[in-house]
Amino acid sequence: MVYFDLTRSFPEPACTYPGDCVPECHQSLRDGYRVSVLVASSHSGTHIDSPAHYIEDGRTIDLIPPETFIGPVTIVDLGSRHSAILPEDIRPWMNVERLILKTGYSEKTSFDREYAYLDEDAARLVATSGIRVIGIDTPSIESYRGTGDVHRLILGAGIPVIEYLDLSGVSEGDYYMIALPLKITGGDGAPARVIVRKEEDV
Repeated sequence: MVYFDLTRSFPEPACTYPGDCVPECHQSLRDGYRVSVLVASSHSGTHIDSPAHYIEDGRTIDLIPPETFIGPVTIVDLGSRHSAILPEDIRPWMNVERLILKTGYSEKTSFDREYAYLDEDAARLVATSGIRVIGIDTPSIESYRGTGDVHRLILGAGIPVIEYLDLSGVSEGDYYMIALPLKITGGDGAPARVIVRKEEDV
């Protein structure tokens, strides 16, 4: 049984979204043991947005049932994309339970604002599809120049969003996913470890 780790290494300061907290890891030795002090935001590295990220009374990350993030997932390879993802690009997969979009951004080692993202019509399609979770390998599911409306459409439908995945080691297909965010009380999101295995191995 082969597992694929879809989590970006921590910290990756050069990949920080502009304006966000730059993640850090400071290690020190104390009386023969090592201790690390971590500095990060709830949206550093590979992370999950809860509805509370944009929706005032939305569910916080600690209140989302873990089974939401555990189960079958479909990874769709959209090729190397640097522009809007349209409804016709994802419509064939609107019947899946969990969906991850691969756009070629995983190879980036520094932040690039010209990344692929859902346009509002695609976000509206996802919001009405019945999908439980959507993920993407870009820093955000919304354009760098976005207004927040893409997030509001998806998160407003109660659908958590996984962002900044590392999909460089996986191909398109059906997998089984385990994606567990830190249980931050009242959290608008949280860093997460995301792993998958081929569906036939389950």
